Amino acid sequence: MRPRPFLLIAGVALALMAAGEAEAKGPEWSHGTGNDVRTVAISADGEYIAVGSDDYNVYLFDKNGSGSYLWAHQTEYEVYSVSISADGAYIAAGSRDNKVYLFDKDSSTPLWSYEAASEVYSVTISADGEYIAAGSGDARVYLFDKDSSTPLWSYTTGDYVSSVAISADGEYIAAGSRSNKVLLFDKDSSTPLWSYSTENDVVSVAISADGEYIAAGSYDNKVYLFDKDSSTPLWNYETGEEFENRVSVAISVDGEYITAGSYDNKVYLFDKDSSTPLWSYTTGGTVYSVAISADGEYIAVGSGDNKVYLFGKDNSTQLWNYTTGSYVSSVAISADGEYIAAGSKDNAVYLFLNNLPPTATIDSIVPSPARFDAEIFFSGSGSDSDGTVVAYEWISSRDGFLSDEEDFSITGLDAVTHTISFRVQDNDGEWSGWDTAVLVFIPNAPPVATIESIEPSPAEEGTPVFFNGTGSDSDGAVATYLWESSIDGELNTEANFSSSNLSCGYHTIRFLVQDNEGAWSDTRSESLFVFAYPVAIAGADVSTTPTVPVQFNGQGTDVDGTIVKYEWDFDGNGVYEWSSTENGRELNLYNNVGVYTAMLRVTDNDGFTDTDTVVITVTEKIVLIDDDGTVTVEEGEGGIPAPSLAVSVAAVAVIALRRRPRKP
Repeated sequence: MRPRPFLLIAGVALALMAAGEAEAKGPEWSHGTGNDVRTVAISADGEYIAVGSDDYNVYLFDKNGSGSYLWAHQTEYEVYSVSISADGAYIAAGSRDNKVYLFDKDSSTPLWSYEAASEVYSVTISADGEYIAAGSGDARVYLFDKDSSTPLWSYTTGDYVSSVAISADGEYIAAGSRSNKVLLFDKDSSTPLWSYSTENDVVSVAISADGEYIAAGSYDNKVYLFDKDSSTPLWNYETGEEFENRVSVAISVDGEYITAGSYDNKVYLFDKDSSTPLWSYTTGGTVYSVAISADGEYIAVGSGDNKVYLFGKDNSTQLWNYTTGSYVSSVAISADGEYIAAGSKDNAVYLFLNNLPPTATIDSIVPSPARFDAEIFFSGSGSDSDGTVVAYEWISSRDGFLSDEEDFSITGLDAVTHTISFRVQDNDGEWSGWDTAVLVFIPNAPPVATIESIEPSPAEEGTPVFFNGTGSDSDGAVATYLWESSIDGELNTEANFSSSNLSCGYHTIRFLVQDNEGAWSDTRSESLFVFAYPVAIAGADVSTTPTVPVQFNGQGTDVDGTIVKYEWDFDGNGVYEWSSTENGRELNLYNNVGVYTAMLRVTDNDGFTDTDTVVITVTEKIVLIDDDGTVTVEEGEGGIPAPSLAVSVAAVAVIALRRRPRKP
């Protein structure tokens, strides 16, 4: 089957975007050629761009050349394929003039050329430039050493070879043939390690850097993935149903990711472990060319809708696109995905800069774990492969924004576990992803309060009570003491004190301490009973005469309760012969002249007692009658019995008569 002709559509580059589409991306530069740009290749570092054009020229550009080529070499016909070594030192080209060319980057004069029997459709060069493979219309695969135009070997496939690919070290060569075959060679032999027959022409092959994985795209609408050790595909995936649906492929350095572009207008991304695409995206036209960065992070696409697309591997959302003046026949991407070259049927080559985000690294956060009050030192760094780092940002999952400095220190963070995130911004305004670390705090340990003693307990009202407490703090110092009573409220703010002003009753004494960080201890508590003794008040007629009833009046008071018992000892012998809760009684107890002591004892509801005494004096009464008949009563000296007299009556019976002498 013969190769399909490319459509030749003249036009101008457009940077306009339809509403709702991805951001438009302008090229760093573009350069017009004399005809369609059929093929482009870019060095791993993006420094050099090789171009093959239908104007019969091989071009070499420098990425900083603003579109001015370093040199051009004119062949005899269209240049179908170019390839460049990783460092850009060597450039291979294949032309419709049947020749394979090898150039040094410093000269447009070929180091050598080799003429095959037909057009050279595909060339590939090892990363170090040591080996060059070519596929030709004479149905042969060729392998060259860079130092000679004489092939190391060649192999006939049966139909023309449309695509070749070589591992980074040149050890393995993959080929796709219009004889419906995928072939794998070792550089040391022209005999294939294996071959696999597809249902239609194989138009595109790609190989991982170590040669372990081989991808192929065929006119049978399929994408294939092989392991180098077997001709049986690991898997295949069928793209659109259009007959002879041409598929182009590219593979990441480690073989982990495979991208494919199809005539069904779609670009696909696969993981090597599954034939189910990670994602696909439908463009507005046939996808003619795909390229993938070394790590698989970026995918460049050239499409029949006149656009160059860039995708990230994580989803099918475009990072950007650019509209040229005609369909894009070839794309290439640098190893890090920073530079994308594209060739279009609008007779131009384009170079795009994909600003790569910088990388942020948390170098250290010390100490961690940290004391709650520690000063924490943060150190970070950033790198930017295509520019410089100009800004920094640190945030905490607990305290929010921390700093915009590369290195800083801070105190007073919330003493819990933090997730610290750090990012940097490059000179193009792109932020890195977040680097994170966990910062662990050892929180402030609360102090401990101890009640050493409360004495005496129980305590009598009005007597001093001594309070003694201590506090300790394992990670600081005790700053405040607090004593409280459930009855009297706050008592004192000293560790040790005494008080004589406690109210009567059952107190719950609480003691707690506060540390120098403001944390309070748990409360310690003890009970204290402050009591008041009852008061006995003994009352009676303190002066009387024999056998006259005496009125006793007992009283008792209790400030913290009630009097529950009154008891009397009327003769002072310590025996309470009579008791009563009544506090008044008239008794006829004393029949003889003398001095008597009576004692009252009261008992309160808490069982406490108090006593009071009263002295009663019993004397005789002497009646004196003056000469004029006046009667007076005087206290006697005792010893003379007297009849019973009522103390409450003013006139008394005469028990002894003694005439008062007359007055002179």
